[in-house]
Amino acid sequence: MEKQIEKKCLDLVDNYRILAEGNKMEFSEMILACAGLYLAAGVHPDMVKVQECKKLLKSKAGIFSNFRGSDELLVRCKMALAVDPDLYFENVEGEYQRLKSFFSGEQTVLAAMILAEQRVSAESQADKTKLIYKEMKEAHPWLTSESDLPFAALMAVSGRDASTVYEEAEEIFALLKNNKLRADKNTLQMLSHILAIRKGSAEEKSNKLCALATGLKEAGHSLGTGSRLAILGILADSGLPTDLLVDRICETDDFLKQYKPFRGIFSVGKDCRRMFAVQMVQSSLSNEESLSTSALMSASVELAIITMILMMIVVSSTASYHTGSH
Repeated sequence: MEKQIEKKCLDLVDNYRILAEGNKMEFSEMILACAGLYLAAGVHPDMVKVQECKKLLKSKAGIFSNFRGSDELLVRCKMALAVDPDLYFENVEGEYQRLKSFFSGEQTVLAAMILAEQRVSAESQADKTKLIYKEMKEAHPWLTSESDLPFAALMAVSGRDASTVYEEAEEIFALLKNNKLRADKNTLQMLSHILAIRKGSAEEKSNKLCALATGLKEAGHSLGTGSRLAILGILADSGLPTDLLVDRICETDDFLKQYKPFRGIFSVGKDCRRMFAVQMVQSSLSNEESLSTSALMSASVELAIITMILMMIVVSSTASYHTGSH
C-alpha cells in the first residue's frame, strides 16, 4: 500500500477520534465529513476553537435556524478553520440570503458555504447558481430538488459559462444511461453534475466512471447503486489507469476496516467506508500537484461532494428514525 495513502487514512481516523470525543451525539457520517475537512486543510481539529465557534453560532443563529440543523458541526468546523470565524459566518449568511428565494433548508446552507469561499462577486455567483438550478429543474422536474442546489453552486464556481457547463451535464447523463451504469436516476443526475465540473471530455469521463464502477464490483468492493456511488466522479478525470485506481481503492478499503468508525457493530457500513477509500486515493493524487490555488480548489470540491452525499444519508436516516418512532 502507498505510504502517502496510509498516512492520509491514519490522519482521517485521528481527526475522527478527536471530533467524536467532543460530539458524542453526532452522526458518525457527519463527524467523518468534518474529519475529511480537517484532512483537506492539513491540520488536526482544535476542539477549543470548535467549542468557541459553537457559542458564536448560538449567538448568531436561533435553535430553529438551518445553520443549526444536521450540518451544524460542519458549520462550526468551517468557522473554526477560518481566520475570522465571525466574518466567515457573515459571508455564508449573506450567500444564504441570496439563495433563499429558491430554498431555505440545510442543503441551501451547504450551497451558501460553497459560494462564500470564492473570491469573486457574490451576487453574480448566486445568480449563476440560480440559473443553473432552473435549467436542472426544467430538464428533470421530478428528479431535481434542494439537494441539487449545492451541485448548481459547484457548477457556478467552476469558472465556466452556466449554460455550457449544464449542457455538458446533460450530455453526460445521456452517456451514463447509454452505458447502462447500474445506478438509480438520482445518482445518475448527481454523477452528471460532478463529472461536468471535472476536466476532460464528457465521453472520456463517462467511460472512466463506468469502468471504475465495474472494476470495483468485480473486485468485491462495489459502492452499490445509490448516492455513495457518486463519489467515483472525483476520479473520473484521473490520468492513472483504471486497474491501478481500482487496486488502490481496494487496498485502502481493506486498510480502513481496522479502525473506528469503519469496524464493529456500530460502524458506518462498507459503502460509506469505500467512499472514504476513494477520497483517500484522490487526496494522495492531489498532493502530487503543487499546492496551487487549483489544487486547493480541487480538495474543496471533493470535500463538498462527499459532504453532500453524507448529508443525504444523515437526513434520510433522521427521517426514517422519526417515521419509525411514531
